[in-house]
Amino acid sequence: MNDRPNPGWFGRNWKWFVPTGCLGVLLFAALALAGLIGLGIKGVSGLMSGSEPVRHAMDLAKADPDVRAAFGEPLETGMGFQGSLTTENDRGEADLSLPIKGPKGSGRIYVKGTREADRWSYRLIEIAIDGSERRIDLLRAEAAPGAAPETTLPESSAPKEATPEEESDPEAPAEESAAA
Repeated sequence: MNDRPNPGWFGRNWKWFVPTGCLGVLLFAALALAGLIGLGIKGVSGLMSGSEPVRHAMDLAKADPDVRAAFGEPLETGMGFQGSLTTENDRGEADLSLPIKGPKGSGRIYVKGTREADRWSYRLIEIAIDGSERRIDLLRAEAAPGAAPETTLPESSAPKEATPEEESDPEAPAEESAAA
């Protein structure tokens, strides 16, 4: 008789179990790492999309008729935020580029602004439409509703202030002043 005991399951199957087990562990680690990276990107995008500059830019974009015509509704932000957003106490700076998309097309919103005394002011909020050179300036739309309509008067009917020299000589030619 054979004095050696029969090998167990591992003793009979180790030649395929070890490589398969190692590959399984490596595959699981790779998937876990990819998931963490994906969650990190999603988390950063979520933090950025919740920021005041992004919310303000998206509100302006959703309200603009040119944007609705170019992209359709609903308008959404995509993944792939670029740029920087820094805040410290009541100060901050934003220099962002974020993708947007709608049923009719896609593009990017560019936002540049500063925060002083806990209030944001923007130098640039515009949309570049993918596949086109066209840009939509959203700050012009923000200034238009509250601003009084600008009227230009012809030079002859525009009121002008008289200087002491002009009062003494009514026929002297008027100097044009450059308004800054």
